[in-house]
Amino acid sequence: MDYVNSPAIKYVYRIKGLNDQWIELGNNRSASLVNVPAGDYLFQVKSTNADGVWVDNVASLSIHIDPVFGETVWAVLLYITIAVVIMLVVICIVLRITNLQRRIDFEQQISNLKLRFFTDISHELRTPLTLIASPIDEVISNEKLSDAGMENMQVAKRNTDRMLRLINQILDFRKIQNDKMKVLVEQVDIIPLILKIYGNFVPMAHTHRIDFRLFCPLDSFVMYTDVDKLEKILFNLLSNAFKYTPDEKSISLSVTCEKQILCLQVKDEGRGINAQKLNRLFTRFDTLDEIDPNMSTGIGLSLVKELLNLLHGTVRVDSKLGEGSSFFIRLPGNRDVFDADANIEFILADSKNSGQEVAIPDKLTEEEEDKETRILIIEDNEELRHFICGVLAREYVVLEAGNGCQGLEMTLRELPDIVISDIMMPEMDGIEYLKRVKGNNDICHIPIILLSAKSSLNDQIQGLEYGADEYITKPFSSAYLKARVDSLLKQRQILYDYYISKMREGEKDTSLMEQLTPSTPQVTHFDNDFIRNILQSVEENIQNSEFKIDDLAEAMSMSRTVFYRKVKSLMGVSPVDFVKTMRIKRAVQLLEQDEFTVSEVGYMSGFTTPQYFSRVFKEAMGCTPKEYRLKHKTIVEQNV
Repeated sequence: MDYVNSPAIKYVYRIKGLNDQWIELGNNRSASLVNVPAGDYLFQVKSTNADGVWVDNVASLSIHIDPVFGETVWAVLLYITIAVVIMLVVICIVLRITNLQRRIDFEQQISNLKLRFFTDISHELRTPLTLIASPIDEVISNEKLSDAGMENMQVAKRNTDRMLRLINQILDFRKIQNDKMKVLVEQVDIIPLILKIYGNFVPMAHTHRIDFRLFCPLDSFVMYTDVDKLEKILFNLLSNAFKYTPDEKSISLSVTCEKQILCLQVKDEGRGINAQKLNRLFTRFDTLDEIDPNMSTGIGLSLVKELLNLLHGTVRVDSKLGEGSSFFIRLPGNRDVFDADANIEFILADSKNSGQEVAIPDKLTEEEEDKETRILIIEDNEELRHFICGVLAREYVVLEAGNGCQGLEMTLRELPDIVISDIMMPEMDGIEYLKRVKGNNDICHIPIILLSAKSSLNDQIQGLEYGADEYITKPFSSAYLKARVDSLLKQRQILYDYYISKMREGEKDTSLMEQLTPSTPQVTHFDNDFIRNILQSVEENIQNSEFKIDDLAEAMSMSRTVFYRKVKSLMGVSPVDFVKTMRIKRAVQLLEQDEFTVSEVGYMSGFTTPQYFSRVFKEAMGCTPKEYRLKHKTIVEQNV
């Protein structure tokens, strides 16, 4: 200490154990220590004298800083322990999730194997069941049996039908699981269907002395739905009700509607279901009664749930043990509900009770110029005719006729490329129309598709024997109809290619066989004669550059319009393109002979000028006549 000149004294300090370097403070007499780790330190200070000379006057101070809890060994051990526990918990959770996933995958595989096994067995059982059911139907229909014998046959028939329904349920469930179940929606009055289903269960109710009643205040209710799936839903619910309802009890089926929603209720006085088991009611093969293990859901109710989901419907169950159960079904009937569903396909049956027409696009007339294929629809049901037109009008020019007479008149006048005709029509039915068309030399080439509600094999054979190209039963799928139309048009193109290939003279048999395909369609003898006459006429006049389509039509004894449409329908090209193709093929033959100049080949093939011949040849063959001759020479020399 120097009290004479204290401001002149300077200080330095250091903390041994933290920093051994001296830190200058100047004439500041205080030092601040911040964030010093826990531990033992030695604080040292020294100063100068009043003259600024450092002297050996070091003063020391021992400092001990206690660690906070987080810096203690116990804290580190605690952190390690917590980390290890967390890691173990995470590992256990991951292992458990993995094991659960493996179990789920294994159970799913087992379930799929079971369903596949049942599906395979079901397919195998359908054939013998059909062989059983068909003779039973024959005996019931044609044989005279005693009352007891007839009753036994009816029992056998009911049980075979039941087995077929059960097998179909397994197959349907398999389709639903694989997302292959199509929903075919049509507009239909479902009241007759409900009455039919009710009638099927009446004999069973009489046998078991069950009071089975139908409450239906509606005379008619037209809605959009899949009839087959609605029938399966009702059959399963009623079968389930009869299965668990004792004798001398009651079952009721109630039908009501709320705007365009169909409401169905199936109520029984059976055993009832425990309220705790209701959430498992639609699970496959789940046991609902511990006392009676035979009381199982099977696949019927699960199938009901899946089918209702496909139809955008809902199901609700109320049940009490010992009192019975009630199933409430709600199904929407508006078309709008199904429009956005990609799994839905709309079909139309040949019914008169539908009140909504399918409109034909307004742009049909404007787009006719851009379309070449003309299709004639002959159908007396106006709504069905409009429906078919609406399906085909986007891609083809569609003509309409209300009966066979109008259809025949329009066929002779318009010469359509394809005709789609109903069978049962006034004035002239489809079979008579088919006879008239196939017997007329001018229109016998036109493919005809027959539509009919008669689905028996004999009716189909009769239609095909008269020359129909296809026989489609109602209700039909619009997608299938379009596919058949496309297929027939492709067959006509194959036919054209086939006859064009036969025009090439000097071709080897192997080349001809390469162009033939197994799907070459059969044509009538009139078509053969017609094509043969055209080929002969073109052959005779192929060198005549003045030979015109009018001359060819006159040789065929047809007007230019009728001739054009028949050639277009039968061969897929216009007469002008056909003759041009023949001239090019003749030019190719002459060029390959290498005996004439290019100009001579052009004139011999019927072209007016060598320049026009070269341009047309290049458009058809992708090279000029000279280039084609050089290529052919090169190929011949290489082969030699």
